[in-house]
Amino acid sequence: MKTLIALLLVGATVAGVALTSAGLQPQATTTSPAKVYMVEQVTPRGTNKAVEFTWKDGQKTVSFSELTKGKVVLLNIWATWCGPCRRELPDLVALSQEMASKGVVIVGVSLDEKEPRLQNVKTFVEKMGIPYVNVIDNLKIADAYGGIQSIPTTFIIDRQGNIVQKIVGMQSKEGFRAAITKAL
Repeated sequence: MKTLIALLLVGATVAGVALTSAGLQPQATTTSPAKVYMVEQVTPRGTNKAVEFTWKDGQKTVSFSELTKGKVVLLNIWATWCGPCRRELPDLVALSQEMASKGVVIVGVSLDEKEPRLQNVKTFVEKMGIPYVNVIDNLKIADAYGGIQSIPTTFIIDRQGNIVQKIVGMQSKEGFRAAITKAL
């Protein structure tokens, strides 16, 4: 019995090393399907205000302002092919779970363009275990925020819909938490 357990442990370790060496990570499991949608309409709302946008969830049209009403928002603009974006995702996933009870919501905006965009991003979101809503931008959201020069770019938005901080580049979990805490 001890020999069998030892062989299983060695096998699991070898498989883990092989996946890591190949640049792959074991798939995260999610309890619900990926929440990824194509953006439909984008409406700028003025300087220092969060951009309004909508998407379809089945037959229902959902708006950013409806989803985030009365909440502090971390709006993360990213892409599946962006190395720094990928590195900060585990921290964003953890923060989305840790801070939900404080009225914080995370929304991702993917700038992916490779077709089929919706399926590619959904597959990636499921693999990474991302529980929060992601929309695929038609570059109108990025333009409405003044043009995004670098990704990841993150906006911290207060409960009234005001942009209180813009973070360009990868950020640590602690850095995100500090920015969110200031907005609370």
